[in-house]
Amino acid sequence: MKKIFTILGIASLSMMNAQSFTATYDFEGTPPSTTGAAAGTGISNISLGNFTTTGYTQTGTGNRFAHSGAPTATTPDLAKYFQVTVTPNAGVSLSISSVTFRSQRSGTGPRSYVVRSSTNSYAANLPASIAPANAELEVVGTNEFHFVNDCSTCSGQNGNTLAPAISNVTSPVTLRFYFFGAEAAGGTFSIDDVVISGTATTGALGTSENFTTKLNFVKNTFVKSDEITFGADVKDVKVYNMYGQVVKSASVKQNGTVDVSGLSKGNYIVTGTVNNEPVSQKILKD
Repeated sequence: MKKIFTILGIASLSMMNAQSFTATYDFEGTPPSTTGAAAGTGISNISLGNFTTTGYTQTGTGNRFAHSGAPTATTPDLAKYFQVTVTPNAGVSLSISSVTFRSQRSGTGPRSYVVRSSTNSYAANLPASIAPANAELEVVGTNEFHFVNDCSTCSGQNGNTLAPAISNVTSPVTLRFYFFGAEAAGGTFSIDDVVISGTATTGALGTSENFTTKLNFVKNTFVKSDEITFGADVKDVKVYNMYGQVVKSASVKQNGTVDVSGLSKGNYIVTGTVNNEPVSQKILKD
């Protein structure tokens, strides 16, 4: 029997499959496209959200994600940011190893910017560096990007590099870009050529691939009755749309339901905690 269990263990390990992906947002067009294109073996295991803006004003500039309205203060305004969300499919663990992008400002645009993630509720700046080195950019303070030189006509700058160290999460991950320290309220700024790299891991030993737990999670993954039904006590239920936004929150008892009649038809990700174990499930609301 011991040999049998050993063989089964090896077989389970062999089922784990980490697949790399690269998601690129090149913002081509006028107005620029905010959708991303992914490449690599892991692309079928993730969903890419569009870039969106909160608090800033988009300009008419093409071929980059350009805005005005950054604060003149020397600290970020947490109500003003760009954001994008990467969502792992059900049964997939998401890891993000690097993010690179190009930045640009007008002569009166913001001099500073930081990037944060939803994995810690946007509490800390992601680890930042300039790679390859660029004399026009530096990292100051705690992972704060900064334009070194003032300019009357500024060109786009490469080298903005993040090492998020986001590993094996089963919920959507949102990245937020905060620009601040503008030299005038009307100064403009942009990002371009954003590249997000990581892996999407599937396998029997993944947290959300504990099949006993998963079968006791969402009972009706095809929702026709405007209610999601759960087969276990679930804490911290969250329903995410495909932009990574939480559209419903609850905690339910076994065989309890969550009313989603107010949600549009389409795909959603449901997450929660069952027996102290995080679980996620993709659903389709009809």
